[in-house]
Amino acid sequence: MGDYWAGTKFKIVNKIIDGKNVEVEIGNNTLQYVLTNRLTGMRSFGQKKHRFKVLKKRKKAKAVKSLKNKGFKDEEIKEILKGINTFKWKIFSEGTFNRYLGVLKQFCKYLKEKFQTSHLTMFEAEKYIQEYIDVREARGLSANTLNTDLSALCKIFGQKISDYRHPPRHGVHLKNDPTKYNTETGETTRDVALISGLRRRELGHLKVDDIKFIDCQTVHIFSIGKGGKHNRTVLKGIVAVEKLKEYIDRAEKMNNDFLLTKAEARVPDGLHYCRAMCAQITYNAVLQEMENDPAKRAEYIQKIKDEFKRCGRKLKENLDKPYRLRGYNREAALSIGKPIVYDRVAAMYVSLFIIQHFRTNATILHYLVK
Repeated sequence: MGDYWAGTKFKIVNKIIDGKNVEVEIGNNTLQYVLTNRLTGMRSFGQKKHRFKVLKKRKKAKAVKSLKNKGFKDEEIKEILKGINTFKWKIFSEGTFNRYLGVLKQFCKYLKEKFQTSHLTMFEAEKYIQEYIDVREARGLSANTLNTDLSALCKIFGQKISDYRHPPRHGVHLKNDPTKYNTETGETTRDVALISGLRRRELGHLKVDDIKFIDCQTVHIFSIGKGGKHNRTVLKGIVAVEKLKEYIDRAEKMNNDFLLTKAEARVPDGLHYCRAMCAQITYNAVLQEMENDPAKRAEYIQKIKDEFKRCGRKLKENLDKPYRLRGYNREAALSIGKPIVYDRVAAMYVSLFIIQHFRTNATILHYLVK
């Protein structure tokens, strides 16, 4: 990816930057145009990342066999394998693409103000990635925001995040006021988000026909999630079932195929907080059920194994081993009165059937410890 400016026409001009005479490369096209085209070429919406991971694994296995036959040493093979990646330059989520596009525009705006031109080459712009992150950090932006900014720029420029200084991203944190964006229009949206745990985009695309009632206490919601994944959310409880039936009746009376109206789907409310609350409610319910009836643990483990099999994934975590927070996350959890040890069976159930993850660490750090 390092030859992206090869063959590009550019000229060297002198600019006075911070009181110094600096030579910079100026291209024919605007920097934003070039970067946008590059980012657009990475879109792979609707494709499954897992398929590319399997392909990557196969390519590495084939390469190891070939390199060993050619007499390469283990250390040499290890370095060569680092360059094999089938999905590094792809973007599977429209939300991620839009977020990266926003970062791109802000970065180009920063450089335009600095150099008084929109026509810097990618080669020239790349030199100022670290400076841009440092400036953003000095403004007091969160570690999560800075890491997202850096991830976007490294993706676009073909760089490694580890080559840049940036604050660590920690999982455990709690917003000062998660309800400050709540609106009257968003009351229904928040309620559905709290019941289902769906993401904002998934809520907006949720149709009445996507909701299937299994019995009086179980409902399945089918949706297309991040990366084009075909998700199945499993909700349990009479309250959840009855509430969803009420919202379906309301939609049918309005002749609306979607569960929410367009206005409700676009509210600025803190829906991620509702998603976290749904995860916590489900986790505690599963945990309580297993404590009341120890035989339920085996049932939940089997459901987890069946779901991994259905999705063609391999269960790598030891469900008998509790998940323990350590280091910063442990101290942060204690400071907000949250547990530091989590039942892995209950956490994995929430991961699979509410959050749509295949591992427990992200679910625990970003949803259960909130």
